[in-house]
Amino acid sequence: MNNQSLIATAPVHGLSVQERDRRWDRTRELMREQGLDILLVGGFRSRDHYEHYLSNDYIEGAVIFPLAGDPVTVSWGATRVFRAEDSFARGVVPWIDDYRVGLDGAAVASLIRDLSPSGRIGIVGLETQTAGEFSGFVPARFWLDLTASVGNREIVDVSWDFNEMMLPKSEEELTLLRWAGAAADAAGQAMLDVVAPGVPETEIYAEVLAALHRRGCSVRYPTLILNSGYPSLSWGPPRWTTTAEPPRTITEQDLVMAEIFPIYGNAEVQAQMAIAVGKPEPAIVQCAAVARASYEAGLSVLRAGVKFQDLVRAMEQPLLDAGCWALTPLVHSLNPQAFLGMSHANEQDAAVATTLPGPPSPNASRLFGEDLVLPAGTSLAFEPNACVGRTRVVVGGTIIVTETGYEEINSLSTRLHVKGA
Repeated sequence: MNNQSLIATAPVHGLSVQERDRRWDRTRELMREQGLDILLVGGFRSRDHYEHYLSNDYIEGAVIFPLAGDPVTVSWGATRVFRAEDSFARGVVPWIDDYRVGLDGAAVASLIRDLSPSGRIGIVGLETQTAGEFSGFVPARFWLDLTASVGNREIVDVSWDFNEMMLPKSEEELTLLRWAGAAADAAGQAMLDVVAPGVPETEIYAEVLAALHRRGCSVRYPTLILNSGYPSLSWGPPRWTTTAEPPRTITEQDLVMAEIFPIYGNAEVQAQMAIAVGKPEPAIVQCAAVARASYEAGLSVLRAGVKFQDLVRAMEQPLLDAGCWALTPLVHSLNPQAFLGMSHANEQDAAVATTLPGPPSPNASRLFGEDLVLPAGTSLAFEPNACVGRTRVVVGGTIIVTETGYEEINSLSTRLHVKGA
């Protein structure tokens, strides 16, 4: 199959009006439970593009959704609206007919009054916490202007309830996830093919992203995590993407790892690739085995109705048994990435004391899913990571919770690969 025909094989392009009605019905049920007359769902530049849930679109704006009547989507710029209109002219069916420009707090307050002259206002985006959004994603000036312009109407944040409402996926959404998962595996294979001594990180980065884009996928923040070298606790986008420093070149005995974030139709999967170049050091072998054991421990308890914290504790046990610690979450929700499964196995030695976690979140109980019971259709990022000193290995992929167990979306990224030993 040539690259040009890859996207033509996608099982679905877009979501149906029936899926729109399912989401809108769920949202209005939430609004009635919360006593809301209107709901403001921010997209802005949020990582999870929350406005997409109601509009099947992302124009870096917001959706204003009344309990009764038709919603409005609003963007900061006319170019985003013109782009949407071009799609509609090509036959794409819009979920919302009314697109407007003027994304400032006072203008949105005026729209809210037009759609719902009185009553309680709900907002999504103030308290949502995910990577890079620890204080939500609603801009401060927007919020100040909005609150100054709505009069004495009560505004309540319902981000956590909205997040939980989004968790169970329909079959249409799962189809999008499976396509993104296949793209993630293709990107992982491209990475496995290109990694070798003498290859710069820039070449690996390009091949991974090319494999995703050829399949019609975009990427979530932070685009692509890529780290090489040994030992290293570094995790994040390559520093050369922001500092103009020289990219590393792969050498023998390196450990090359990546976290891949493809999205298709706003359905995200995450895949963790770990490749040892040459014969891996014993610490790498140990950490990889513990990470894989954590992955399998999670699968052994996973099914609909399981408490999220019970899943986390099951995944944590292999780390505790082996005397390893974890730098990043062992598991978290996807679509949205709102609930984090952190390990207590974090007794780092003095050499890595700077990696101790910061103060707890004011929303810690909800952020860490302490009361969350997993419904069928939930998508989870399994990303168990095991550390000994400054050696760290992370493996994993995306899992769908089913009534009786689980469905693995990824396979290639769930264990350590050794190349050139």
